[in-house]
Amino acid sequence: MRRYTKFTLLFIKSLIRSNIEVAKIVLSKKIDIDPAIVKLHTNCTNDFDKLLVSNTITLTPGTITMKLEDQNLYIHILDLKNKSKDELQKEIVDSFEDIILK
Repeated sequence: MRRYTKFTLLFIKSLIRSNIEVAKIVLSKKIDIDPAIVKLHTNCTNDFDKLLVSNTITLTPGTITMKLEDQNLYIHILDLKNKSKDELQKEIVDSFEDIILK
């Protein structure tokens, strides 16, 4: 039960941060974004955990999980901001998985 509390708190933090980032983009006079589709890896092995991670990503503004194939997530990102694949993996997937897989 404790891990779901941690997961919920992390999700709320990510939700607030992402809402602020998307609001800045929407409210700015010049929309300067770099949308991209990236393939990231999940270490989740059971379907429920994969579903939890992929839906959490989709519920976070600025990201949508487009496809889940085996242990790969195809994610549309509103603004890539010159981030590397490793940075995205850590920020988007690993942070949630660290809690789910404990």
